Amino acid sequence: MKTLLYAAAIIFAAACHRASIPMGTNQVNKEIKNENGQLILAGKATPYAMQMPNYKAWYDQSYQSYIVDTVSARQLQPLLKGKIVEIFLGSWCGDSRREVPRMLKILALAGLDTNHIPLVFVDNTEKNYKQSPQHEERGKNIHHVPTFIVYDKKTELGRIVESPVVSLEKDMLAILTLQAYEPHYKAISYWRSYVKMRNEEMAETVLLEMLPKLKPLTKHTGEFSAYGNILLSAGDTVEAINVFRMNTLLYPENTSALAVLAEALLNVGNRRAALTVYQKLLVLKPGDEKATRQVAGLKM
Repeated sequence: MKTLLYAAAIIFAAACHRASIPMGTNQVNKEIKNENGQLILAGKATPYAMQMPNYKAWYDQSYQSYIVDTVSARQLQPLLKGKIVEIFLGSWCGDSRREVPRMLKILALAGLDTNHIPLVFVDNTEKNYKQSPQHEERGKNIHHVPTFIVYDKKTELGRIVESPVVSLEKDMLAILTLQAYEPHYKAISYWRSYVKMRNEEMAETVLLEMLPKLKPLTKHTGEFSAYGNILLSAGDTVEAINVFRMNTLLYPENTSALAVLAEALLNVGNRRAALTVYQKLLVLKPGDEKATRQVAGLKM
């Protein structure tokens, strides 16, 4: 791991923001290796972090190739005065590599000083999944990246999650003009809004009552699987298992959802419940090697 000090005198390439960082605005960021040996950024930084050698190519390509809706950008300009846009992203993430340079280009054309936009790079290792070293993500429900959060002072007006619903420009206009706007992953938003039992096991009847409301909001099993992994990484084990249980109700034929739940139960020492889930998995996928091995071990 090495610490990178981004000096105030570094200047963006001409194709980017065409501005230097004012004196006294150094930002500290860490470049680390993830579990695959890939160098990634982790922590808070300015956009200049993405002009480092490992990130410059994808940043410049996305920034330069994007054609901004200039009409919408002009409409954004007065609306952005006094607002803060905070961006959570992963230098390892394809969606972040695509959308963040585009958003910075839009905001620059809308007159916002992008030199000082707070960027928080999150990790993608299993232990620190979607977390930054300083944990700026805590309490902000960052489950997919990039996440663009728009604030009026300390009040969140809205957010764009992973990708825009219409376009970055139109979505920002909807948020800033206080229109009814819902980002992607409505099922997670619903869970966050209506589930109060975050530190205790939810009864099966309670999960089943939620099922018809969540089913039309969920697009695929990966939504709750990823969300549960984020909760596990943050130490919210009980809620994570509730989320994994709900995922198996949403997708009862999905063996991956069952495997994730069984492993989480095993990790917290609930061998009996893990055994039951592994047995369900084997009914759907007879002969699965890992499940067969786990069942044999849990029966001993």
